[in-house]
Amino acid sequence: MSATASAQILTSASQDDKPGLSTMAFISDSTALSRVSADLFNITLGKANIREGSIDAALAIGDWPRNLDLLIVDLADALDPIADAAALKTAVPGGCIVIGVGRVNDVALFRDLIAVGFNDYLALPFAEGAMGRAVERALDLRQRTGNTATLGQSAHKDATPRTLSVIGARGGVGATTTAVTVAAMLGARLKEEVLLIDFDLHYGSLMLALDLEAIDALREALDQPDRIDALFIQQVAQKKSEFLYAMGAEEAPTNGFQARPHAAGDFLKSIHRRFRWVVADVPRGDPVMQRQVIEASTDILLVTDLSLPGVRDAMRLQQLVHDVAPAARLYIATGGAIEARRSAVKVSDVERTLKHKVDVQIPADTAAALSAVNVGKPVSEAAPASGIVKALRPLVASLDAPDSSSVPGKARKTVSLFERLGRGLKKK
Repeated sequence: MSATASAQILTSASQDDKPGLSTMAFISDSTALSRVSADLFNITLGKANIREGSIDAALAIGDWPRNLDLLIVDLADALDPIADAAALKTAVPGGCIVIGVGRVNDVALFRDLIAVGFNDYLALPFAEGAMGRAVERALDLRQRTGNTATLGQSAHKDATPRTLSVIGARGGVGATTTAVTVAAMLGARLKEEVLLIDFDLHYGSLMLALDLEAIDALREALDQPDRIDALFIQQVAQKKSEFLYAMGAEEAPTNGFQARPHAAGDFLKSIHRRFRWVVADVPRGDPVMQRQVIEASTDILLVTDLSLPGVRDAMRLQQLVHDVAPAARLYIATGGAIEARRSAVKVSDVERTLKHKVDVQIPADTAAALSAVNVGKPVSEAAPASGIVKALRPLVASLDAPDSSSVPGKARKTVSLFERLGRGLKKK
């Protein structure tokens, strides 16, 4: 069969009751095009729409059929196959199986394509029947998992997007270290990609701690979240390890930024198209951004030190969470350089004042934290035996628990600040 004759095959000869798979293919190699046509004939009952062309032709389509089940695209001539693949995966219907073909036989390319949502990749030239087997594997995986999970990925029992915001009641309590460590441990536990976002656009240290490049485009993305697509995420989210990605900026102090209403929430909705789990490092010095991120969160980890100012500010933030995110799950952690046994404020005082159990007591493991910063890795990788990792392990497990997304009891109304602080300390 010539390339011209098979440029577009839309056959309805089969009188079978079965509707077959709604399929499109864009193949520029004439030999591959003939083999794809032959392999798909039985699978699609002769109703495959096969065109001569590359991924550029696929990207030019503005309105994809909503019932499209299978798409095969030729990446051989793409200047940036991963970016093109990411953009295409965003455009096609969510349940569509996408298989790429190309001339490069490289496992790194295969893994990158899987990471952006492709289901398989075949290197040219491939033997007769190879495409049919690839399609059958993808269909079998979809049938077993109930969705279009790609090869090498497991289906998530709970597909609900989750945003964990980590905020420190005071500077120096270890909120950024905690956010990085929790994200790394959560990704490793779930075998799922987790995205870290530093919402402190001017003075955030998350990217610096991981030895990653800060991207100035983050501010523009927050300003225009409707323009975020898979290509943007692919370029801006920096990959640190197999399951950990990070995103942050280093805006000049003179470059002011006033977030418009609901900017952070809209931004996170766009990000959740690619990442189910997001861990946000929330700034203390930007009340507008702080409020917006907390409002968009499903889970919130509030870290305070064992000091009167720390407990006071933790109480303020607790009230903020109650006001703007009453459905979010709130966790309280103690951290910082002040050791519990040497502090005038005890953990029991914090619990009485906040009327909330302290879920995590993070020890002041300065050596482990410095070691992690020096090598640009999370504490869980740089010092896996650290007390920080041991303390956070139950929290990470609770985030993964089936009932972890349940709504906690309604927070109690805050009474007089100094009355609560005084009442808690007098009971000592």
